[in-house]
Amino acid sequence: MDAIRYIHAADLHLDTPFQGLSRETAQGGHLARLLHDATFTALERLFGFCEAEKPDFLVLAGDIYNQENYSVKAQLRLRDGCERLNRLGIRVFLAHGNHDPLDSRLNAVEWPDNVTVFGPEPERHLLEKDGRPLAVVHGISHARAREGRNLARFFQRDARYDCFQLGVLHCTVEGESKADRYAPCSLDDLKSAGLDAWALGHVHERRVLSEAPFIAYPGNAQGLHVNEPGPRGCLLVTAAPRGGSYVCDAGFQLLGPVQWEKLNLDLDGVNHLDEVERRLNQCLEAAAHAADPACEAIMARVTLSGRTALDAMLHDAANQEDLTERLRHLSSGMPGVWLKDLRVETRPLTERSEYLQREDLLGETMRLAERMRGSREALQEVAGPALAPLFGHNRLRKALTPPDEAQMQALLQEAERLCVDLLEVR
Repeated sequence: MDAIRYIHAADLHLDTPFQGLSRETAQGGHLARLLHDATFTALERLFGFCEAEKPDFLVLAGDIYNQENYSVKAQLRLRDGCERLNRLGIRVFLAHGNHDPLDSRLNAVEWPDNVTVFGPEPERHLLEKDGRPLAVVHGISHARAREGRNLARFFQRDARYDCFQLGVLHCTVEGESKADRYAPCSLDDLKSAGLDAWALGHVHERRVLSEAPFIAYPGNAQGLHVNEPGPRGCLLVTAAPRGGSYVCDAGFQLLGPVQWEKLNLDLDGVNHLDEVERRLNQCLEAAAHAADPACEAIMARVTLSGRTALDAMLHDAANQEDLTERLRHLSSGMPGVWLKDLRVETRPLTERSEYLQREDLLGETMRLAERMRGSREALQEVAGPALAPLFGHNRLRKALTPPDEAQMQALLQEAERLCVDLLEVR
Protein backbone atom coordinates (compact mmCIF):
# COMPACT_ATOMS: atom_id res chain seq x y z
CA MET A 1 0.00 0.00 0.00
CA ASP A 2 1.48 3.31 -1.11
CA ALA A 3 0.90 6.82 0.18
CA ILE A 4 -1.32 8.99 -2.03
CA ARG A 5 -1.42 12.76 -2.52
CA TYR A 6 -4.35 14.41 -4.28
CA ILE A 7 -5.72 17.93 -4.59
CA HIS A 8 -9.43 18.34 -4.01
CA ALA A 9 -11.31 21.39 -5.37
CA ALA A 10 -14.98 22.02 -6.07
CA ASP A 11 -17.52 24.73 -6.87
CA LEU A 12 -15.26 26.91 -9.02
CA HIS A 13 -18.33 28.53 -10.66
CA LEU A 14 -16.13 29.88 -13.41
CA ASP A 15 -17.12 33.22 -14.95
CA THR A 16 -19.93 33.74 -12.41
CA PRO A 17 -20.57 37.44 -11.64
CA PHE A 18 -20.29 38.59 -8.03
CA GLN A 19 -23.57 39.23 -6.24
CA GLY A 20 -24.67 42.29 -4.24
CA LEU A 21 -22.18 44.82 -5.56
CA SER A 22 -22.85 48.51 -6.02
CA ARG A 23 -22.81 50.11 -9.46
CA GLU A 24 -19.59 51.92 -8.53
CA THR A 25 -17.86 48.66 -7.69
CA ALA A 26 -18.99 46.94 -10.86
CA GLN A 27 -17.94 49.68 -13.25
CA GLY A 28 -14.41 50.24 -14.51
CA GLY A 29 -11.08 50.41 -12.71
CA HIS A 30 -8.70 47.90 -11.13
CA LEU A 31 -11.21 46.57 -8.60
CA ALA A 32 -13.82 45.85 -11.28
CA ARG A 33 -11.28 43.92 -13.35
CA LEU A 34 -10.10 42.02 -10.29
CA LEU A 35 -13.67 41.00 -9.45
CA HIS A 36 -14.49 40.05 -13.03
CA ASP A 37 -11.43 37.79 -13.26
CA ALA A 38 -11.55 36.41 -9.70
CA THR A 39 -12.87 32.92 -10.51
CA PHE A 40 -10.33 32.56 -13.32
CA THR A 41 -7.52 33.77 -11.05
CA ALA A 42 -8.55 31.07 -8.56
CA LEU A 43 -8.43 28.51 -11.39
CA GLU A 44 -4.97 29.66 -12.47
CA ARG A 45 -3.76 29.42 -8.88
CA LEU A 46 -5.19 25.91 -8.65
CA PHE A 47 -3.20 24.73 -11.66
CA GLY A 48 -0.10 26.51 -10.40
CA PHE A 49 -0.49 24.73 -7.05
CA CYS A 50 -0.79 21.38 -8.86
CA GLU A 51 2.37 22.12 -10.85
CA ALA A 52 4.25 23.00 -7.66
CA GLU A 53 3.03 20.07 -5.56
CA LYS A 54 2.82 17.42 -8.32
CA PRO A 55 0.05 15.36 -6.68
CA ASP A 56 -0.95 11.95 -7.98
CA PHE A 57 -4.19 13.46 -9.29
CA LEU A 58 -6.57 16.42 -9.13
CA VAL A 59 -10.28 16.08 -8.27
CA LEU A 60 -12.89 18.66 -9.36
CA ALA A 61 -16.09 17.74 -7.51
CA GLY A 62 -18.78 19.56 -9.49
CA ASP A 63 -20.13 23.03 -10.30
CA ILE A 64 -17.06 23.97 -12.28
CA TYR A 65 -19.32 26.14 -14.47
CA ASN A 66 -22.76 27.74 -14.20
CA GLN A 67 -25.45 26.40 -16.50
CA GLU A 68 -27.38 29.72 -16.42
CA ASN A 69 -24.44 31.60 -17.90
CA TYR A 70 -22.46 28.87 -19.63
CA SER A 71 -19.07 30.21 -20.68
CA VAL A 72 -16.98 28.93 -23.57
CA LYS A 73 -14.14 30.97 -22.07
CA ALA A 74 -14.41 28.90 -18.91
CA GLN A 75 -14.24 25.60 -20.79
CA LEU A 76 -11.21 26.68 -22.78
CA ARG A 77 -9.37 27.97 -19.72
CA LEU A 78 -10.05 24.71 -17.89
CA ARG A 79 -8.89 22.66 -20.89
CA ASP A 80 -5.67 24.72 -21.14
CA GLY A 81 -4.91 24.07 -17.48
CA CYS A 82 -5.53 20.36 -17.87
CA GLU A 83 -3.11 20.35 -20.81
CA ARG A 84 -0.45 21.79 -18.50
CA LEU A 85 -1.07 18.98 -15.99
CA ASN A 86 -1.03 16.40 -18.79
CA ARG A 87 2.54 17.34 -19.59
CA LEU A 88 3.42 16.53 -15.97
CA GLY A 89 1.52 13.24 -15.97
CA ILE A 90 -1.10 14.44 -13.45
CA ARG A 91 -4.55 12.89 -13.88
CA VAL A 92 -7.71 15.02 -13.54
CA PHE A 93 -11.07 13.58 -12.41
CA LEU A 94 -14.06 15.83 -13.06
CA ALA A 95 -17.65 15.37 -11.85
CA HIS A 96 -20.55 17.59 -12.90
CA GLY A 97 -22.97 19.03 -10.35
CA ASN A 98 -26.34 20.77 -10.24
CA HIS A 99 -25.04 23.99 -11.85
CA ASP A 100 -23.31 22.20 -14.72
CA PRO A 101 -25.20 18.91 -15.21
CA LEU A 102 -24.42 16.61 -18.10
CA ASP A 103 -27.56 17.56 -20.04
CA SER A 104 -26.32 21.17 -20.19
CA ARG A 105 -22.74 20.34 -21.17
CA LEU A 106 -21.41 21.75 -24.42
CA ASN A 107 -19.30 19.17 -26.24
CA ALA A 108 -17.20 21.73 -28.06
CA VAL A 109 -14.01 20.97 -26.12
CA GLU A 110 -11.79 17.96 -26.67
CA TRP A 111 -10.21 17.04 -23.36
CA PRO A 112 -6.59 15.87 -23.11
CA ASP A 113 -5.88 12.24 -22.31
CA ASN A 114 -5.32 12.87 -18.59
CA VAL A 115 -8.92 14.04 -18.01
CA THR A 116 -11.71 11.71 -16.91
CA VAL A 117 -15.22 13.18 -16.96
CA PHE A 118 -17.60 11.04 -14.93
CA GLY A 119 -20.89 10.08 -16.61
CA PRO A 120 -24.45 9.73 -15.26
CA GLU A 121 -23.80 6.21 -13.94
CA PRO A 122 -21.19 5.23 -11.35
CA GLU A 123 -17.70 4.67 -12.72
CA ARG A 124 -14.41 3.47 -11.26
CA HIS A 125 -10.97 4.17 -12.68
CA LEU A 126 -7.70 2.51 -11.68
CA LEU A 127 -4.47 4.46 -11.34
CA GLU A 128 -1.25 2.48 -11.43
CA LYS A 129 2.30 3.28 -10.41
CA ASP A 130 5.23 1.18 -11.58
CA GLY A 131 2.73 -1.44 -12.74
CA ARG A 132 1.03 -1.72 -9.33
CA PRO A 133 -2.43 -0.45 -8.32
CA LEU A 134 -2.08 2.97 -6.67
CA ALA A 135 -5.70 4.12 -6.32
CA VAL A 136 -9.22 3.53 -7.53
CA VAL A 137 -11.23 6.71 -8.10
CA HIS A 138 -15.02 6.26 -8.11
CA GLY A 139 -17.34 9.00 -9.38
CA ILE A 140 -20.64 10.05 -10.92
CA SER A 141 -22.03 13.27 -12.45
CA HIS A 142 -25.44 14.86 -12.13
CA ALA A 143 -27.44 13.91 -15.20
CA ARG A 144 -29.79 16.86 -14.86
CA ALA A 145 -30.11 20.18 -13.03
CA ARG A 146 -32.35 18.86 -10.25
CA GLU A 147 -30.76 15.56 -9.34
CA GLY A 148 -32.95 14.02 -6.64
CA ARG A 149 -31.43 10.54 -6.50
CA ASN A 150 -29.28 9.39 -3.61
CA LEU A 151 -26.17 8.89 -5.72
CA ALA A 152 -24.04 7.80 -2.76
CA ARG A 153 -25.85 4.46 -2.68
CA PHE A 154 -24.43 3.60 -6.10
CA PHE A 155 -20.85 3.49 -4.76
CA GLN A 156 -19.16 0.31 -3.57
CA ARG A 157 -15.53 -0.56 -2.88
CA ASP A 158 -13.82 -2.54 -5.63
CA ALA A 159 -12.74 -5.72 -3.84
CA ARG A 160 -10.25 -6.60 -6.58
CA TYR A 161 -7.77 -3.96 -5.46
CA ASP A 162 -6.02 -3.56 -2.11
CA CYS A 163 -5.21 0.12 -2.53
CA PHE A 164 -6.57 3.57 -1.73
CA GLN A 165 -10.14 4.10 -2.99
CA LEU A 166 -11.80 7.52 -3.29
CA GLY A 167 -15.36 8.59 -4.07
CA VAL A 168 -16.07 11.83 -5.97
CA LEU A 169 -19.58 13.21 -5.54
CA HIS A 170 -21.47 16.50 -5.69
CA CYS A 171 -24.14 16.16 -3.01
CA THR A 172 -25.85 17.43 0.11
CA VAL A 173 -25.05 15.37 3.19
CA GLU A 174 -27.82 15.16 5.77
CA GLY A 175 -27.38 17.82 8.44
CA GLU A 176 -25.74 20.39 6.18
CA SER A 177 -27.72 23.66 6.11
CA LYS A 178 -28.08 23.88 2.34
CA ALA A 179 -31.39 25.09 0.92
CA ASP A 180 -30.87 23.52 -2.51
CA ARG A 181 -30.59 19.87 -1.52
CA TYR A 182 -29.42 17.97 -4.59
CA ALA A 183 -28.34 14.32 -4.61
CA PRO A 184 -29.14 14.10 -0.87
CA CYS A 185 -27.51 11.39 1.22
CA SER A 186 -26.54 10.60 4.80
CA LEU A 187 -23.11 10.21 6.33
CA ASP A 188 -23.92 6.53 6.83
CA ASP A 189 -24.60 6.18 3.08
CA LEU A 190 -21.07 7.43 2.38
CA LYS A 191 -19.41 5.30 5.06
CA SER A 192 -21.22 2.12 4.04
CA ALA A 193 -19.61 2.22 0.58
CA GLY A 194 -16.37 1.00 2.16
CA LEU A 195 -14.17 3.64 0.53
CA ASP A 196 -11.13 5.19 2.20
CA ALA A 197 -12.12 8.79 1.45
CA TRP A 198 -14.70 11.01 -0.24
CA ALA A 199 -14.08 14.23 -2.20
CA LEU A 200 -17.40 16.11 -2.07
CA GLY A 201 -18.75 19.26 -3.67
CA HIS A 202 -21.84 21.53 -3.40
CA VAL A 203 -21.51 23.01 0.11
CA HIS A 204 -19.45 26.20 -0.22
CA GLU A 205 -18.07 26.09 3.32
CA ARG A 206 -14.98 24.01 4.08
CA ARG A 207 -16.00 20.98 6.14
CA VAL A 208 -14.47 17.73 7.35
CA LEU A 209 -17.41 15.44 8.06
CA SER A 210 -15.42 12.37 9.05
CA GLU A 211 -11.77 11.51 9.69
CA ALA A 212 -12.08 7.79 8.98
CA PRO A 213 -13.12 7.39 6.26
CA PHE A 214 -11.96 10.90 5.37
CA ILE A 215 -14.99 12.82 4.06
CA ALA A 216 -14.59 16.50 3.19
CA TYR A 217 -15.96 19.51 1.37
CA PRO A 218 -13.13 21.86 0.29
CA GLY A 219 -15.52 24.83 0.03
CA ASN A 220 -15.66 26.94 -3.08
CA ALA A 221 -12.49 28.26 -4.70
CA GLN A 222 -13.70 31.88 -4.64
CA GLY A 223 -16.44 33.38 -2.46
CA LEU A 224 -19.19 34.87 -4.62
CA HIS A 225 -20.98 37.17 -2.13
CA VAL A 226 -20.82 38.58 1.37
CA ASN A 227 -22.42 35.48 2.91
CA GLU A 228 -19.38 33.48 1.81
CA PRO A 229 -16.75 35.23 3.96
CA GLY A 230 -13.19 34.24 4.73
CA PRO A 231 -10.45 32.58 2.70
CA ARG A 232 -11.49 30.16 -0.06
CA GLY A 233 -9.47 27.52 -1.84
CA CYS A 234 -8.76 23.79 -2.09
CA LEU A 235 -7.40 20.87 -0.06
CA LEU A 236 -4.16 18.97 -0.49
CA VAL A 237 -4.84 15.53 0.97
CA THR A 238 -2.13 13.03 1.90
CA ALA A 239 -3.40 9.50 2.52
CA ALA A 240 -0.83 7.36 4.34
CA PRO A 241 -1.28 3.60 4.86
CA ARG A 242 -1.51 2.56 8.49
CA GLY A 243 -2.61 -0.78 9.90
CA GLY A 244 -4.33 -1.99 6.76
CA SER A 245 -6.21 1.28 6.11
CA TYR A 246 -5.40 4.89 5.29
CA VAL A 247 -5.03 7.93 7.51
CA CYS A 248 -5.68 11.22 5.70
CA ASP A 249 -4.20 14.60 6.47
CA ALA A 250 -5.60 17.66 4.67
CA GLY A 251 -3.97 21.06 4.26
CA PHE A 252 -5.80 24.15 3.01
CA GLN A 253 -4.48 26.22 0.11
CA LEU A 254 -5.85 29.70 -0.57
CA LEU A 255 -7.00 30.21 -4.17
CA GLY A 256 -9.54 33.06 -4.19
CA PRO A 257 -7.97 36.50 -4.78
CA VAL A 258 -11.00 38.34 -3.34
CA GLN A 259 -12.09 37.78 0.25
CA TRP A 260 -15.45 38.78 1.67
CA GLU A 261 -15.54 39.79 5.32
CA LYS A 262 -18.25 40.58 7.87
CA LEU A 263 -16.75 42.98 10.40
CA ASN A 264 -18.28 44.17 13.68
CA LEU A 265 -17.55 47.59 15.19
CA ASP A 266 -18.66 48.53 18.70
CA LEU A 267 -19.57 52.23 19.05
CA ASP A 268 -20.58 52.00 22.69
CA GLY A 269 -20.33 55.48 24.23
CA VAL A 270 -19.20 57.18 21.02
CA ASN A 271 -20.65 60.69 20.78
CA HIS A 272 -18.89 62.27 17.80
CA LEU A 273 -19.00 61.47 14.11
CA ASP A 274 -15.26 61.89 13.61
CA GLU A 275 -14.68 59.11 16.17
CA VAL A 276 -17.03 56.85 14.17
CA GLU A 277 -14.97 57.58 11.07
CA ARG A 278 -11.69 56.94 12.88
CA ARG A 279 -12.87 53.59 14.27
CA LEU A 280 -14.24 52.51 10.89
CA ASN A 281 -10.88 53.20 9.28
CA GLN A 282 -9.11 51.25 12.02
CA CYS A 283 -11.54 48.36 11.50
CA LEU A 284 -10.81 48.21 7.75
CA GLU A 285 -7.07 48.56 8.27
CA ALA A 286 -7.06 45.67 10.77
CA ALA A 287 -8.91 43.45 8.26
CA ALA A 288 -6.36 44.34 5.58
CA HIS A 289 -3.40 43.51 7.83
CA ALA A 290 -4.94 40.20 8.96
CA ALA A 291 -5.54 38.94 5.42
CA ASP A 292 -3.30 36.42 3.69
CA PRO A 293 -0.69 38.09 1.44
CA ALA A 294 -2.21 36.24 -1.52
CA CYS A 295 -5.54 38.01 -0.93
CA GLU A 296 -5.67 40.88 -3.42
CA ALA A 297 -8.89 42.53 -2.22
CA ILE A 298 -11.22 42.50 0.77
CA MET A 299 -14.91 43.27 0.27
CA ALA A 300 -16.18 44.23 3.73
CA ARG A 301 -19.58 44.61 5.32
CA VAL A 302 -19.27 46.47 8.62
CA THR A 303 -21.99 46.17 11.25
CA LEU A 304 -22.14 48.99 13.78
CA SER A 305 -23.36 48.10 17.29
CA GLY A 306 -23.39 49.48 20.83
CA ARG A 307 -25.21 52.28 22.65
CA THR A 308 -24.44 55.71 21.24
CA ALA A 309 -25.89 59.20 21.16
CA LEU A 310 -25.50 58.98 17.37
CA ASP A 311 -27.99 56.11 17.11
CA ALA A 312 -30.77 58.06 15.35
CA MET A 313 -28.35 59.74 12.96
CA LEU A 314 -26.68 56.46 12.04
CA HIS A 315 -30.02 54.79 11.32
CA ASP A 316 -30.97 57.46 8.79
CA ALA A 317 -30.57 55.90 5.31
CA ALA A 318 -29.23 59.09 3.72
CA ASN A 319 -26.61 59.47 6.46
CA GLN A 320 -25.56 55.86 6.03
CA GLU A 321 -25.08 56.40 2.31
CA ASP A 322 -23.01 59.55 2.91
CA LEU A 323 -20.85 57.81 5.50
CA THR A 324 -20.34 54.77 3.26
CA GLU A 325 -19.25 56.93 0.32
CA ARG A 326 -16.82 58.86 2.49
CA LEU A 327 -15.34 55.66 3.91
CA ARG A 328 -14.96 54.24 0.43
CA HIS A 329 -13.01 57.33 -0.57
CA LEU A 330 -10.79 57.13 2.51
CA SER A 331 -10.29 53.35 2.27
CA SER A 332 -9.27 53.66 -1.38
CA GLY A 333 -5.82 54.49 -0.01
CA MET A 334 -5.64 51.06 1.65
CA PRO A 335 -4.51 48.45 -0.85
CA GLY A 336 -7.24 45.92 -1.51
CA VAL A 337 -9.95 47.16 0.90
CA TRP A 338 -13.46 48.09 -0.25
CA LEU A 339 -16.38 48.91 2.05
CA LYS A 340 -19.28 47.03 0.50
CA ASP A 341 -21.90 48.42 2.88
CA LEU A 342 -22.75 49.42 6.43
CA ARG A 343 -25.27 47.65 8.64
CA VAL A 344 -26.44 49.72 11.62
CA GLU A 345 -27.53 47.83 14.75
CA THR A 346 -26.73 50.52 17.30
CA ARG A 347 -29.11 51.44 20.14
CA PRO A 348 -29.90 54.75 21.85
CA LEU A 349 -28.21 55.62 25.13
CA THR A 350 -31.46 55.44 27.08
CA GLU A 351 -32.74 51.97 27.95
CA ARG A 352 -36.08 51.09 26.41
CA SER A 353 -37.44 50.25 29.86
CA GLU A 354 -36.82 53.85 30.92
CA TYR A 355 -38.93 55.20 28.07
CA LEU A 356 -41.78 52.88 29.06
CA GLN A 357 -41.92 54.44 32.55
CA ARG A 358 -42.09 58.05 31.40
CA GLU A 359 -45.31 60.04 31.81
CA ASP A 360 -45.12 62.04 28.60
CA LEU A 361 -46.05 61.63 24.92
CA LEU A 362 -42.93 59.58 24.18
CA GLY A 363 -43.64 57.24 27.09
CA GLU A 364 -47.26 56.76 25.94
CA THR A 365 -46.06 56.11 22.38
CA MET A 366 -43.57 53.49 23.56
CA ARG A 367 -46.21 51.75 25.67
CA LEU A 368 -48.48 51.60 22.63
CA ALA A 369 -45.62 50.09 20.63
CA GLU A 370 -45.04 47.57 23.41
CA ARG A 371 -48.68 46.46 23.24
CA MET A 372 -48.43 46.17 19.47
CA ARG A 373 -45.29 44.07 19.77
CA GLY A 374 -47.01 41.58 22.06
CA SER A 375 -50.35 41.37 20.25
CA ARG A 376 -50.93 40.73 16.56
CA GLU A 377 -54.45 42.17 16.91
CA ALA A 378 -53.16 45.41 18.46
CA LEU A 379 -50.55 45.69 15.71
CA GLN A 380 -53.13 45.23 12.97
CA GLU A 381 -55.52 47.66 14.67
CA VAL A 382 -52.98 50.46 14.24
CA ALA A 383 -51.05 49.32 11.16
CA GLY A 384 -54.06 48.19 9.11
CA PRO A 385 -55.61 51.66 8.61
CA ALA A 386 -52.16 53.20 8.15
CA LEU A 387 -51.20 50.78 5.35
CA ALA A 388 -54.64 50.57 3.74
CA PRO A 389 -54.13 53.50 1.29
CA LEU A 390 -50.97 51.80 0.00
CA PHE A 391 -52.14 48.21 -0.30
CA GLY A 392 -55.70 49.18 -1.24
CA HIS A 393 -54.60 51.31 -4.19
CA ASN A 394 -55.96 50.02 -7.51
CA ARG A 395 -52.56 49.83 -9.19
CA LEU A 396 -50.15 49.43 -6.30
CA ARG A 397 -51.90 46.44 -4.76
CA LYS A 398 -51.11 44.44 -7.91
CA ALA A 399 -47.39 45.12 -7.54
CA LEU A 400 -46.97 45.04 -3.76
CA THR A 401 -47.05 42.10 -1.39
CA PRO A 402 -48.38 42.84 2.12
CA PRO A 403 -45.65 42.57 4.77
CA ASP A 404 -45.39 39.34 6.74
CA GLU A 405 -45.09 39.11 10.53
CA ALA A 406 -41.31 39.59 10.59
CA GLN A 407 -41.52 42.60 8.28
CA MET A 408 -44.28 44.15 10.40
CA GLN A 409 -42.12 43.79 13.52
CA ALA A 410 -39.21 45.42 11.69
CA LEU A 411 -41.46 48.32 10.66
CA LEU A 412 -42.62 48.68 14.24
CA GLN A 413 -39.03 48.78 15.49
CA GLU A 414 -38.13 51.46 12.96
CA ALA A 415 -41.24 53.46 13.91
CA GLU A 416 -40.16 53.32 17.56
CA ARG A 417 -36.75 54.63 16.61
CA LEU A 418 -38.24 57.53 14.67
CA CYS A 419 -40.52 58.42 17.58
CA VAL A 420 -37.59 58.50 19.99
CA ASP A 421 -35.69 60.75 17.61
CA LEU A 422 -38.62 63.14 17.05
CA LEU A 423 -40.17 63.26 20.51
CA GLU A 424 -37.15 63.07 22.80
CA VAL A 425 -36.26 66.42 24.39
CA ARG A 426 -32.59 67.02 23.69
